[in-house]
Amino acid sequence: MSDETMLRTSAYNGDRDEYISTYTPSLLDSIPRMKQRSALGITEEALPFRGMDVWNAYEFTWLNGRGKPEIALAQFHIPAKSVNIIESKALKLYLGSYSNTKFANRAEVISTLESDLTLAAQAPVSVTFVSEEQSQIEGLAGLMGQSLDHLEVDIDDYYWNPDFLVVESNTIVRETLFTHLFRSLCPMTGQPDFASIQIQYNGQSISQQGLLKYLISFREHAEFAEQVVERIFVDLMNRCAPDRLNVQARFTRRGGIDINPYRSHESDMGADIRVWRQ
Repeated sequence: MSDETMLRTSAYNGDRDEYISTYTPSLLDSIPRMKQRSALGITEEALPFRGMDVWNAYEFTWLNGRGKPEIALAQFHIPAKSVNIIESKALKLYLGSYSNTKFANRAEVISTLESDLTLAAQAPVSVTFVSEEQSQIEGLAGLMGQSLDHLEVDIDDYYWNPDFLVVESNTIVRETLFTHLFRSLCPMTGQPDFASIQIQYNGQSISQQGLLKYLISFREHAEFAEQVVERIFVDLMNRCAPDRLNVQARFTRRGGIDINPYRSHESDMGADIRVWRQ
């Protein structure tokens, strides 16, 4: 056995995922939203928010009709009112199945993605390819508002605790606050999910120290990214009752994919930016 063969053999020992490189839509895994939403008191008939889940796939490739590889930064918009969320590892494997599959043109790739993802989400999903030029022009951006990360807080509670959320005064304010310190856990794998969280609200002044401690308390909490944002939205409404509320999370990449859920009283999703850790 050659040294190269031995090296490959040792690399393949142990458990590993089977990556399929020919188009296989059955790899997609749908998870109903309502199980988690019902635990938060949310009914399908009266969602307390509007919103979108925006996925960015940075490692997407396929073959053109001549067998030459093509690449794209693929962006998927899944409405918050969809019946299902799409599990991220399953999405990664599904996108990987395009890598050695021939398509006549980009339009065929986009229509195939939209058809499969719409079926999985049970709501219309739109797909766009972001060009290299567009990506370079947009570049990285910072979150608007005031950072909470400079606040000195003592905390040793790393399991979701909404008791930290308190109204500080009756003064009516309009604030945009954010943190880069957020971490939760994937409920499927137990791996950490890191994110920047931005909260915009109009209403009675919310304790900033309490808000930061609340967001840090998700550190050992296992929940899908979309569900985390909905939990934050509902907790803030229940505990602090703002007149208007927007909650946005920008999660870092895992497997070449990031997710950016947005829940709001507003119909406008706001600026879709890429922050420094994405």
